[in-house]
Amino acid sequence: MILQQNYEVPAETVEFLRESGGTTYLVQGGDRKFLLKAAGKAFWNTIQQSVDVMCFLAERSFPVPAVIRTKWGTRMLERIEEGEEYLLALFEYIEGKEPDLRVCGERVGHMIGWLHKMLPSYSGALIKRDFRFFMERYIEILRQKDYPKAEIYAKLGTELWERVKDCPVGVCHGDLHRGNLLETADGKIYLLDFNTICLAPRMFDVAVMCDMTDYSQLKSDDIKNTKAVYGRFLKGYARHIKLKEVNWDSFKDWVAIRHFQLQATVVEIYGMDCVDEQFIDEQLKWLENWEQ
Repeated sequence: MILQQNYEVPAETVEFLRESGGTTYLVQGGDRKFLLKAAGKAFWNTIQQSVDVMCFLAERSFPVPAVIRTKWGTRMLERIEEGEEYLLALFEYIEGKEPDLRVCGERVGHMIGWLHKMLPSYSGALIKRDFRFFMERYIEILRQKDYPKAEIYAKLGTELWERVKDCPVGVCHGDLHRGNLLETADGKIYLLDFNTICLAPRMFDVAVMCDMTDYSQLKSDDIKNTKAVYGRFLKGYARHIKLKEVNWDSFKDWVAIRHFQLQATVVEIYGMDCVDEQFIDEQLKWLENWEQ
């Protein structure tokens, strides 16, 4: 009823999809589909900035899902239901699958290079991600858990950051894994989910996108695939960003740093007990093998 009253779109059914930084629904009407995101007060700034960035990119013909405006031309809709305030944002639904970077890595590299070249023109306020976000959060968590090898992690983390601390900083997507790409049946690739846009070393985006390794178990074939995908990616990326910024050693360090960053985020979301000592040991072994 809310959608029918406020949007010029068919809205016959609304189906829950997932809960993450708000609630996402699939909206269907006739032969059309849309994605609806509803966010409470805690996530207002996140969803507002995400919508703002997507509109910024769409105006420059970058392939992102279209933001559907209300009947009054606004990008989002504010609602109060049972005393609770929340925001609604409606998007075009893109039918597609995760692309295979072993096949289209160069095209994706061109796309991300274009993104990185364009985003500095975005004028919105951005959070800066640095040593605290990428490394220190996880080290502090390990110390709080009294993990016996916390100082080994701390030493490795400090060494990794020392090697990458001078990487060029730019406006980044912030969560540029392959699951945030969609390839349609006609071969067009779209980029999704701008909830984590930030100021950070651009190589973080590159490493997350090109990392083909298994997160839990490091295999030699995965390393070969990662190097191959990274090489294809750079052919496209170099059309926009100078290659001296994206050497293999830096890439390798950022893949390791991603493990620190992601583990900290998982623990912050799911609690201190969501990972045990055995899992942390396995992650340390992964990192030590990757460093060799």
